[in-house]
Amino acid sequence: MNMKYYHTLIIYVCSIGWLAAQQVPQYSLYALNPYAHNPAFAGLENTLVATGVYRQQWSGLVGAPATQHINAHLPIYAISSGVGMRVENDVIGAHNTTQAVLSYSYQMELNRTSLLSFGLSTGWLQYNLDGTKLRAPEGTYAEPSFSHNESVLPIGKVSAGSPIFEAGVFLQSKKWELGVSAQPVFATKLKEKGNGAFGLQPVQHYLMYAAYTLRLGENLILKPSGLVKSDLKETQLEFSTMARWRENTFAGVSMRGFGKKSQDATVLFIGFKLNEKTTLAYAFDIPLSSLSAAHRGSHELLIKYSLNKPIGIGKLPPVIYNPRFF
Repeated sequence: MNMKYYHTLIIYVCSIGWLAAQQVPQYSLYALNPYAHNPAFAGLENTLVATGVYRQQWSGLVGAPATQHINAHLPIYAISSGVGMRVENDVIGAHNTTQAVLSYSYQMELNRTSLLSFGLSTGWLQYNLDGTKLRAPEGTYAEPSFSHNESVLPIGKVSAGSPIFEAGVFLQSKKWELGVSAQPVFATKLKEKGNGAFGLQPVQHYLMYAAYTLRLGENLILKPSGLVKSDLKETQLEFSTMARWRENTFAGVSMRGFGKKSQDATVLFIGFKLNEKTTLAYAFDIPLSSLSAAHRGSHELLIKYSLNKPIGIGKLPPVIYNPRFF
């Protein structure tokens, strides 16, 4: 059996069942973009912030995931709140998943050095499968004939959509950041409704984030961080350490997955400020899993814009509430 056809068939068959191997979108530069995984972070950078990310996973592997992400969020000081929006698009071979959400967060002062934020997001998730890009082992694809000779595979395009909801809590202090959130999974559970139609059921995932800021001198700052992702059946842990020099340049290393079954990649990343308001960062994933023989690593590029000044009028938060350095 042609392995290319076999993999294509397996990917589709899995997509109409439970995709336990899939998780929420994978971002190696997660510590630079907390709003991507927690709606409660909206507004916590105390100014308008916009972020764009492009990720090419498993470079060199046909049909490998490619993800585009943009978001923007800002505070509303007068009502101790924040608002944001996020759009993500993920392409895996013949599969395409797009989601767009709006977020709201409410922030409470715990003391002069700590802030607790509660966030909610709502939006829409759209799934599309292009059957013309699929190939089955027993299919007939010579012109003018086109047939998979498989009842489970569509010849045309299959689409389904669903509303989605997210929730999160984020604690921010002078040195610590802690967050917990729930997001619908990018991979989905499709249910056949008859007549070739499908219904879409997003699968919930849970994320826990922690970071600590340690100043080692006038010019050097270390920021270790960790991110845990779980669907309560499978769990993945990522740990990172970033060093920042003179507020302008940073570099770091991450390890994703611990143990023989979950080990995935070592990540090297670097970044710098293009100017006072714009930061550029790049990450390269060195593969460690059994899939490493089939690809040349993963690439991720992030650009972040910060207005760097308060927006609107009303109650302004104490400066100590903004311990971010990018």
